[in-house]
Amino acid sequence: MAWDVSRRVFLRGAGLAAVGVGFHPSSLLVRAAQAAEAGRRVLVQIFLRGGCDGLNLCIPFGDAEYYGLRGAIALGRGEVVDLDGHFGLHPALAPLKVLYDEGRLALLHAVGSYGLSRSHFDAQDFMESGTPGDKTTSTGWLERSISRVPGNAVTEAVAFSAQLPRSFLGPEPVLVAQTLSSFDLRARNWRGEAETLLRAMYDGRPDVLGKVGQETFAAMDVLLRTPEIMAPPAAGAVYPGSTVGSSLRQAAQIIKAGLGTRAIFVNVPGSFDTHANQLPANALEFTRLADALVAFARDLGGMLDDVAVMVTTEFGRAAFVNGSAGTDHGSAHCMILMGAGVRGGRVYGSWPGLSRSQLYQERDLAVTTDFRDAFAEVARAQLGIDSSSLFPGYAAGPGPGIVA
Repeated sequence: MAWDVSRRVFLRGAGLAAVGVGFHPSSLLVRAAQAAEAGRRVLVQIFLRGGCDGLNLCIPFGDAEYYGLRGAIALGRGEVVDLDGHFGLHPALAPLKVLYDEGRLALLHAVGSYGLSRSHFDAQDFMESGTPGDKTTSTGWLERSISRVPGNAVTEAVAFSAQLPRSFLGPEPVLVAQTLSSFDLRARNWRGEAETLLRAMYDGRPDVLGKVGQETFAAMDVLLRTPEIMAPPAAGAVYPGSTVGSSLRQAAQIIKAGLGTRAIFVNVPGSFDTHANQLPANALEFTRLADALVAFARDLGGMLDDVAVMVTTEFGRAAFVNGSAGTDHGSAHCMILMGAGVRGGRVYGSWPGLSRSQLYQERDLAVTTDFRDAFAEVARAQLGIDSSSLFPGYAAGPGPGIVA
């Protein structure tokens, strides 16, 4: 499928329908190779939009309060995949147990932000900017991370999303696409002429729009001249035909092509906002997530040792079931971490308990690990940056010790 000229691609936070480039394709490939040599490690953030329920993702079956709070949506001890005698995976996440047992996957429970908003829009904004409570931050946490990494590959930052994620907001160039195969010009019988005209148009502009156009065509040149990007999955990996499956399949293609990519953002809209009928929604989404993560690990093989995956969401769900067999917006959630440097085979985090006096505002799982400490720890390990000042107004601590 060709890239329709009417389709918008975002770099440096600007959108344009058709673009041009002033770089020679061979020089772009050289830049990508140089960046790849400078550091092969990649950070992948998967963002589950809607507020994924950590208490039914990693079930605290060892806490007797869980069953009283969750009622009809509680997962029985015989249903969960036991991890350590206290926590267990949702049965739809059972495929992840192998990675957990191999020490390549871990979970971080009761993570979030103290007093974080229960509004989807605010909570997502605060997490992606890394500045809870401050809506004036002009950059995203991943953008600030990438800006500290040496190298300038045009494919250094990649987002599989319909639009530029807040996490990448800022001056660093970001390749944003929903499908790599669509990254081309669609101009029927005059594609060559259209490309020549557009390149000349943007080459002749010294302003920001011209720069953005040049960078977007630069990205297109790299993608179209790197056939490895369209290589099929390796080792018999089978990705689910879902958003997270398609995005991780393409993320693996980008990583295996060796284009100097250091950070990838995967946007997953899904049905995680489970105010009603939570059990079937969780079963569907967790199956997709588990199958995609397992396929990604299999596809990358040994390269997974250079890739760290963080599965995050804006907040968790309330501790108690509501009247519609669902849960309302909560506070702390549970992260999944997989791959490079992850000290797997363990559920991390200080468990706050589920008795009424232990719940935040007597309704939510309390936060015991600030998400910024976890993000900073992973960024420091993967990107080799000083992450102590990565979050404005917050001095990130040593982290939960989940990565080496």
